[in-house]
Amino acid sequence: MHISPNDPKQYRCLTLPNALKVLLVHDEHAPRSAAALTVNVGHFDDPIDRQGMAHFLEHMLFLGTEKYPVIGDFQTFINRSGGSNNAWTGTENTTFFFEVSPHAFEEGLDRFGQFFTAPLFNEDAVDKERQAVDSEYKLKIKDDVRRLYQVHKETINPDHPFAKFSVGDLTTLNDRDQGSVRDELIDFYQTHYSASVMGLVLLGPQSLDELEAFTTEFFSHIPSNGQSRPTINTPIVTENETARFIQIDPIKEVRKLTLSFTMPSVDAFYRKKPLSYIAHLLGNEGQGSLMSYLKKQGFINTLAAGGGVSGDNFREFTVSLNLTPKGLEHIDDVVESVFQYIELIKTQGLNEWRYKEKRSVLEFAFRYQEKSRPLDTVSYLVMNLLHYTPDDLLYGDYMMAEYDEALIQDLLSYLKPDNMRLVLVAQGQHYDQIAQWYHTPYSVTPFSDAQLARWRHVAVPSELTLPEPNPFICESLDPHPLVDHAEQPPALIQDLPGFRLWHKQEHEFRVPKGVVYVAIDSPHAVSSPRNIVKTRLCVEMLLEAINESAYPAEIAGMSYNLYAHQGGVTLQLSGFSEKQPLLMKLILDKFENRNFDPERFRNIKAQMLRNWRNAAEDKPISQLFNELTGLLQPNNPPYPALIEALESIELEELPEFVEAMFAELHIDTFVYGNWLKDDALALAEILKDAFRVTDQLYGEAQRPLVRLGEGGTQTHEISCNHADSAILMYYQSRETTPRKIAIYTLANHLMSTTFFHELRTKQQLGYMVGTANLPLNRHPGLILYIQSPVAGPSYLSEAIDDFTNEFALVLLELNEAQWQASKQGLIAQISDPDTNLRTRAQRFWVSIGNKDESFNQRQKVIKALQSLSRADMVRFIVDIVKPRTANRVVMHCQGQAHANLEPLDIGQPIESIDEFKKQAR
Repeated sequence: MHISPNDPKQYRCLTLPNALKVLLVHDEHAPRSAAALTVNVGHFDDPIDRQGMAHFLEHMLFLGTEKYPVIGDFQTFINRSGGSNNAWTGTENTTFFFEVSPHAFEEGLDRFGQFFTAPLFNEDAVDKERQAVDSEYKLKIKDDVRRLYQVHKETINPDHPFAKFSVGDLTTLNDRDQGSVRDELIDFYQTHYSASVMGLVLLGPQSLDELEAFTTEFFSHIPSNGQSRPTINTPIVTENETARFIQIDPIKEVRKLTLSFTMPSVDAFYRKKPLSYIAHLLGNEGQGSLMSYLKKQGFINTLAAGGGVSGDNFREFTVSLNLTPKGLEHIDDVVESVFQYIELIKTQGLNEWRYKEKRSVLEFAFRYQEKSRPLDTVSYLVMNLLHYTPDDLLYGDYMMAEYDEALIQDLLSYLKPDNMRLVLVAQGQHYDQIAQWYHTPYSVTPFSDAQLARWRHVAVPSELTLPEPNPFICESLDPHPLVDHAEQPPALIQDLPGFRLWHKQEHEFRVPKGVVYVAIDSPHAVSSPRNIVKTRLCVEMLLEAINESAYPAEIAGMSYNLYAHQGGVTLQLSGFSEKQPLLMKLILDKFENRNFDPERFRNIKAQMLRNWRNAAEDKPISQLFNELTGLLQPNNPPYPALIEALESIELEELPEFVEAMFAELHIDTFVYGNWLKDDALALAEILKDAFRVTDQLYGEAQRPLVRLGEGGTQTHEISCNHADSAILMYYQSRETTPRKIAIYTLANHLMSTTFFHELRTKQQLGYMVGTANLPLNRHPGLILYIQSPVAGPSYLSEAIDDFTNEFALVLLELNEAQWQASKQGLIAQISDPDTNLRTRAQRFWVSIGNKDESFNQRQKVIKALQSLSRADMVRFIVDIVKPRTANRVVMHCQGQAHANLEPLDIGQPIESIDEFKKQAR
């Protein structure tokens, strides 16, 4: 097996006697053990009169087995063992995965293995879970992704299994005269869930022999009927479905144009990656690229190439463009430009050096890949297990084994007008049909002869050029030798008025990568909603100005980000460190020579307005979260306030604003990873010059937060354009001590499973039900939330209050072993070692922002957790969370389906948002 030289894990492949394919991974430092099992069955296999069956079955397997019959017990076990789990159903795969503390892995596998040998399909659970599937369908009924996906299904060959409805609802999963859905479910399970079409990955600190013993014990009993995945012989599109213009009406305000080309499956060519080569050139964003050309004409904002769905006998290749209003009027011109660039690639773009350049970037990425979380690792490896040879399981995604020009030319031949489906997603176009299930208006029109003639014969304009050799590709691949005391936490190596520099050479992850954070705090940038919006506008304009020249750096494995926050703006660089100074210089040059281009300003302003207005169409629970943080953090206004401020801002205001912003600032810089101290100091000089750190006023911006105090229950209603209702309850800690962090975090950990089981699985109140830990400006917070298609806020509020009233009893009923296990599960999660350079950088950076300058907050919280008794927790629930006395904010919205129900009537409505915000400090 081809393993990265930077990967210390051990691997073993085997096939059990029942034909189950297995990959075992020994990772002695894994903080958790994880397993993933995939079965080559998905919604393509649904019976035509039982659409959604594969998805329904995925839900049902979690709800009780012969050995472990209690519904919800698997979830409780996972939570108690400091783990997490999930599953998803795709077109031709259903995948299940979980992770737990290593000591609980054996029991976890015993429980998990039972899903595939002895599930109960309890009748009561069948009925309730059918409601959960229906809730999941209803939750997404206004989700544009699902709405557009349904039109996709209706406009391909109706005989292809892709055309089926994948989610299921109460009508497709109901009991019928000729038989109950439970009987058909069992029949589907016995027919399709065969070990011969499954793959299993186990990973943990256990030895390979021990993992192999688990495999034999818990998975060798999975029955096998010897079947393989059926091949699909029906084409996904025929002549009736190609050369068509499809227009779709979205709920959100978008203007997206997608050119979609269908070709045979390319899975067999994974070693050569011919489509990656084509997508790399078509999706380029550098000078002379298709994106650059269309942007200069004011037709598009973004472009992406190479996406698309795929399956057993097809692969779609797409070019997607986000259009400007001007671009919407020039669709045929945009399409012509895409074909011009395809022509350029066909005639001048096939060069072995380009392939080698792409390959060397992938080789770097493979050689210096960093660890991911155990759960993420098993989830992607289990898919590779069914697609790649055992030798390529780890290397297959990175492999570019040979430049095959004939193969690339063959695939390019599919990128032609006659084989194109052109999809326009935009409001206010021509629609004459309504899609089933999601009620999406759309239309399908054949291309005219004139369009086809124009797109078949194109001349390439001189402004379109192919990318030059990439100056950012790194040459030096070995990290710097370690200096003395490299294992120490970050050190403050420069502390000047208005400028602080932190540095640490990374001693554990020996990769030639680095992370640089530059936080620019400016009180002026956040002094009013209008200034907050101006800051965000300037950030977007600078990102736009940088994009073209910095794109080669992204290709070469570096990334940069610039984002606004409650104190000002932060610039972040990450990836290979050798050329990071070059990238920093490029960004600072663009900043220094900033120009406020009117057309760019208009486009970006329109784009931001559109994004923020679209957020008003998000699912109700997302809107409540946004509104809550906006209510409590004055420097983080909610979308309506941002929109109101942005509408009247003009370009002329920005140059003066930027000057004022940089007249008073405070910079915190953290240089980390494969960086030596002297190089960090040299970078600091460049930064100080660029931001003129000598003659400003220095002030760190305050990050105010509304303190709830003794306000009792305060409510705030927002109107959501959605059938579902939603509610969210927020409790806030006054103090920011490690003990308070421990109490709030443990409360969330203890409540989450019981809350989900009680209000979703048993009471079936909705699909989105949960608890969350929400610290704001260092103050711990606890949230309980539900989005419901079946009940209004008044009922939901009572259901949550009943739960919190009874929860103290639940805690008292835990035996000592369960109490300790729950605490240990949480401690294991908090003390998780950093997986890679990036997550460690992030943790250190958060500590710097939180003024945790000895970098030991985690240890303090763990210590506080260890000393918490059950009495402390019961007291917290009774004193702080109990509804009668609670100081909390309750956000809610009454869905259209519940407009006739009693409105929520508890506590005091927040009469004036402005008055409420005055409590911020």
